[in-house]
Amino acid sequence: MLDEQTSDDDVARLARRVEKARGRLAYQFDPALTGALSEEELFAERELAERIRTQDRDQRWKQAEASASASDRARHTAEAIEKAEIRDLLLARKAIAAQRRASSPHARLASLYRHRSWSLGALAGVVAAGMLWSAVNVQHNIAPGGPTDPLYWFSYLLEAMISVSLIIIMIGTNKVTEWGVLDNRSQVAAAEIALLALTVGLNTYPYVSAGRWFDAAVHGVAPVMIGVALLIHDAASARYGRAISYATEQVRSLPDPTGHDPLPDRSSEDIRTGADTGLSLDLHAPMVQGAHS
Repeated sequence: MLDEQTSDDDVARLARRVEKARGRLAYQFDPALTGALSEEELFAERELAERIRTQDRDQRWKQAEASASASDRARHTAEAIEKAEIRDLLLARKAIAAQRRASSPHARLASLYRHRSWSLGALAGVVAAGMLWSAVNVQHNIAPGGPTDPLYWFSYLLEAMISVSLIIIMIGTNKVTEWGVLDNRSQVAAAEIALLALTVGLNTYPYVSAGRWFDAAVHGVAPVMIGVALLIHDAASARYGRAISYATEQVRSLPDPTGHDPLPDRSSEDIRTGADTGLSLDLHAPMVQGAHS
């Protein structure tokens, strides 16, 4: 009896087992069993997705930076090209203006007048420097005692009288030569030589009497330079005057760039004597300004 009950239980268990197996067989090949991710796998996939999104953001930022950098380089290049073109344009305009000035008789006359003013001004500066040196040197030679000696102060006037006389001769000779006045030229030359010899002597006599020839030569440089500057001034003024006169004749019949009427013609006597050198400068003052512009 007991054996039969045990056998029935086994059969029942086996039947349940078979039934369970048949039920399991229906689901054991379902993809959901293998496709479902575990918690660890879900966490790993989450981290991977975050990393991918981070890399994607980095790449997009780098692309944005590269694009901005390329735009900046393109803008800088365009600006550099534009500046170079502007510089070339300005340089070309300067070259054209320089060529016009070089070929324009009015501009050449204005340039000649400017060079004359600069040259004569520089020579006047050389004369003034020589006068100051000579005045101090002559004062030291005549009255070395000091400020308590009245001659210490009045000795400056001695060199000043000589230098002022030379300057008056220099300026006066230049002015009268512009009008063709050449009378008493030998007397003027004799006066210039006498005054120069006198100022050289006053500057060097203590050293010549003592036989100190090197010191005499050194202290004679300034008065000699005054004479040289006077000679150069006379020659340069005359040459510039003739050149300005010739240039004025060339532009006289040309239309004035400022729109003024042409200058009146000169007489043959004025052309021969060069009497218009000073006058032409006054008449051409507006023309010179126009040439500058």
